[in-house]
Amino acid sequence: MDDEKKRIFTILVIDGGGVRGILPARVLQEIVERTGKPVAEMFDMVGGTSTGILLAAGLVAPDPEYPNKPRFSAGEMKNFYMRYGPKVFPPMRFKSLRRVSSDALYDPKPLEDVLLKNFGDVKLKECLTHLVIATTDIKRFKPVWIKSFKGQKDTSKEGWGSMLLREAVRATTSAPTYFPARYVETTPDENMPHVKQRHSLIDGQFFAGNAPHRMYAMAKKIAPPDAEIVVVHVGTGDVENRLTPEEFNKLGVLGLVSKAQGSILMSLAFNMAAEDSRANMREELGNKYFSFDGILGVNNNGGNGMPTNSLDDASPENMKNLLKFGDDMVKNHDADIDRLCSILKRKAFMEQSHTASRSAFQKICDALDEKKTVKSVTALYKKVLRYSTDLADKPEPGDEKLLAAAKQLTSAHKEDLDRYYNTLLDSRKSQNSTLNALRTFSDNIRDALSKATKPAPPTSNDNTSPDDKKKPPAPPPSAA
Repeated sequence: MDDEKKRIFTILVIDGGGVRGILPARVLQEIVERTGKPVAEMFDMVGGTSTGILLAAGLVAPDPEYPNKPRFSAGEMKNFYMRYGPKVFPPMRFKSLRRVSSDALYDPKPLEDVLLKNFGDVKLKECLTHLVIATTDIKRFKPVWIKSFKGQKDTSKEGWGSMLLREAVRATTSAPTYFPARYVETTPDENMPHVKQRHSLIDGQFFAGNAPHRMYAMAKKIAPPDAEIVVVHVGTGDVENRLTPEEFNKLGVLGLVSKAQGSILMSLAFNMAAEDSRANMREELGNKYFSFDGILGVNNNGGNGMPTNSLDDASPENMKNLLKFGDDMVKNHDADIDRLCSILKRKAFMEQSHTASRSAFQKICDALDEKKTVKSVTALYKKVLRYSTDLADKPEPGDEKLLAAAKQLTSAHKEDLDRYYNTLLDSRKSQNSTLNALRTFSDNIRDALSKATKPAPPTSNDNTSPDDKKKPPAPPPSAA
């Protein structure tokens, strides 16, 4: 990191991949265990698509009994896949025939029942972090980013914050051919709850490879201006395609899109776009970008302890192999996970420092505000500056709380305090100038009134000159 004293804004992006969501759950479980903090506390913004959002929902939805805590831990979400994967993706014969003859491969009711049971009527705006969900609008065939920023007013014309979390998950997990698409609703104006807006949304996997870069752009608008932004991508296993020209030519058109060949054409399109986006992030962020993933062979059909590359293979053997593959991902990325965890721990420390500093800043501002003269404001501010240095450790009598508050100020809040002091100083100067002018005006009025009410000197009616009045009276005439 460039500045050890800067705050840190963290982004978590989780890929889609059906039951392979158990892989990022295992990686996140490891990160939680090493930091001792839940995902919702470590990451400011969480997003992705499909199963990545299902995983994210469990990690950032509030607990019914403890609203400030997440509903599930990463370890519990790993078990979530083990428990519900076989119900959502039940085994079936003639799967390829059903794909052709039906509107979707799987009945969505088991998935919808799971979402209702675990997320109830939680709305996006109630989640513990900023949440960004990649979906595709099939009515207009364009990308749609469902966004809900914690603690901020929902300014979207769609009213995404009013959307039920389970409905958002249902939309983004509607992978083409796997689950049928259906409408979801939002309430653009919650003061008019009867007015709804319908959206025809499905999986955003078509463009979700760009999610890290898109979320990074969003974060730059809402993160603290002095914060370092860290982006963490967790994948569900890349399908590696290695073909010679001869092998590629033999596939033909059907071979490129067939399920048996892993839908190579679609896989190539998704993976290349995602890899290009990740390369851009590495170039732009350097060591502030992390990517945890593993490689699955395109023709891997299980065996030798390896999971299949299928996103709907919830067989007991494959789920067990996925768990093992997740453990291998953790081992292969051990050093980077350690480096990330040290950053996340420092983030937690910096946030605690920022919270304490913000409280101290408010206390000092209140104390300054109580001072009514320029002299007293300046004297207190100089004290704060002195107490905030590393050398000051002995307060003047009665300044113990002031010293403690000054010591907690971060550099950012010191700058804020300087601006507040200068503003307050100007205000006090203006107030003092006004008071002095009022005093002068009052004195002038008082003098004028005093002169106006002073008694006039007595007047005389004789014609004696002033000089005669000064002479002593003449003696009385003597008797003749």
